Amino acid sequence: MSFSPLLFDASFEFDFSKYHANPYKKGLMAAAMEKSKRIPWRGILALIGGFLIQLTLGSFYSFGNMMTYMTSYMRKNGSPNLTYGDFIVVQSVWGITQGVIMPLSGFIIKFLGVRQSMFIGCTIFSVGTALTYFTLNQSLEYVALTYGFISAFGQGIALIPTMTIGMRWFPNRKGMAMGVVVGGFGGGAFIFNQIQTVILNPGNISPDPDDKYFTDEDLLSRVPGLMLILGTIYFIIQEFNSYKTILLKAKDTENKKYEFKIEQMLACCMVTEPPQTNEHIQEKLAESTNTDEDTNDCVDRNDILMDDQTQTIEDFVTPKEALKCREFYMLWLTRFCAVLITQTVSGFYKAFGQTFIADDHFLSLVGAVSSVFNCTGRLFYGLLMDRSSYKVAMLLEMTSLTILVASLPVTQWVGKIMFATCIWLIYFTFPGTFSTQPAVTTQTFGHKYGGTIYGFLFTSDIVNNFLVGTMSHSILQAGGWTAMFLVLALFSTVAFIITLLFPRSPNPELIKSRRPQRLPVLDPDVQANRPTDLNQSNTPILKHEQSEA
Repeated sequence: MSFSPLLFDASFEFDFSKYHANPYKKGLMAAAMEKSKRIPWRGILALIGGFLIQLTLGSFYSFGNMMTYMTSYMRKNGSPNLTYGDFIVVQSVWGITQGVIMPLSGFIIKFLGVRQSMFIGCTIFSVGTALTYFTLNQSLEYVALTYGFISAFGQGIALIPTMTIGMRWFPNRKGMAMGVVVGGFGGGAFIFNQIQTVILNPGNISPDPDDKYFTDEDLLSRVPGLMLILGTIYFIIQEFNSYKTILLKAKDTENKKYEFKIEQMLACCMVTEPPQTNEHIQEKLAESTNTDEDTNDCVDRNDILMDDQTQTIEDFVTPKEALKCREFYMLWLTRFCAVLITQTVSGFYKAFGQTFIADDHFLSLVGAVSSVFNCTGRLFYGLLMDRSSYKVAMLLEMTSLTILVASLPVTQWVGKIMFATCIWLIYFTFPGTFSTQPAVTTQTFGHKYGGTIYGFLFTSDIVNNFLVGTMSHSILQAGGWTAMFLVLALFSTVAFIITLLFPRSPNPELIKSRRPQRLPVLDPDVQANRPTDLNQSNTPILKHEQSEA
């Protein structure tokens, strides 16, 4: 059978023209194209890039899994008396370093630049892990230096930009944006827990039944090499496909501020700042002012709601003023309690599980799956805050933590299913602090200094990590695991009470309304020419004022 090319071409042309002649279909196509233009695609890429960066940075949540291997290795190689209670100091050094660096990260980022800070921070993080290959054969202090201090230093520089930029792209969905980005931080252990266990313990060798430490020579010999492998993986994930950076170049090439270099990391390149010509920013400006001033003039003045440095539309509180506000210290104490629970559970869950579960693969699986709950919990509490308030989300979190942590000692009698369930639910719950506090900080103190003030909250990590490092060994010696978890439940109860006192709808205006009103200070020249006697002025004095005089 043959077909006439003429008939085929004619029918094709007829159908094509008929399709475009249909005004309904043409209207749908135009509406779809117009709608797609309004989607902040670069904002979505910024969220994905932030997720990838935090995925590698969040691999430190696998510390509880790595601690059992690293402690066992060091006991066989120069530190025979080292215990899990001693090794937790590495995590404490990490947290203390983070508490010192985070308040300074705003100044570091301002000096280096947002994307340069992410690049340098991620590189330092990877190098710190790789250097632990050498320090494992030295002493605990050197391991704390590389695996604790150096890695945390890099993380502290790279962490804040991914969060603040995500909120700037989606100012009306701050909780959602934070949930997506920090979800990567919570999900890092899901990947790296499994990588660590597959490389080190593919045969599912259990620790010694007496002292609960690994003694298998083949297993322990692979521990130093794993540090090099992890450092390389972190770096490759951050550097992979960096040539695609050019695709993210801003269309408005006249603004050199938004031209990007090919040398940057893929994930860092995806995290870009909102351009000043974005439609969603223009709409936000239109909603925020009732004047007839040209929108382009507003944009030229950089009056963007989410701009950290030049924001003028919205009220804000400076970092110095925030340190005088009770809301800051309520957030500080809440974070202190939440992170204390986080650090203890994430550091000791496997060591506790080994006391009644002789299955290393199962315990590693619990840690890996817990990161999924960590990731989804951050998104859940971010969305809950968007739909209700920070206060509602935090009250739910602290109530759940109190019940779950207090129930952990019971799991050693019930069995490993209850143990896994409790650990997973705890990992689903405690990340609510990390996804809601960045958003509530900017809501409370304004967006201009929100990132800097949020960094100040990390100073609480200095105290709680010091407590974990110094007191955990003593508590375990005195009361065992039951005492440890009941003390943690007490801290979550304290955070619950503090949250009850926190305002439901905090904002800079509320803080400023509590300040004493000051009389305006006149210019010195005006003050000098001001008449000292009311009778010398040109302002008429009313009769009742004269009678009062």
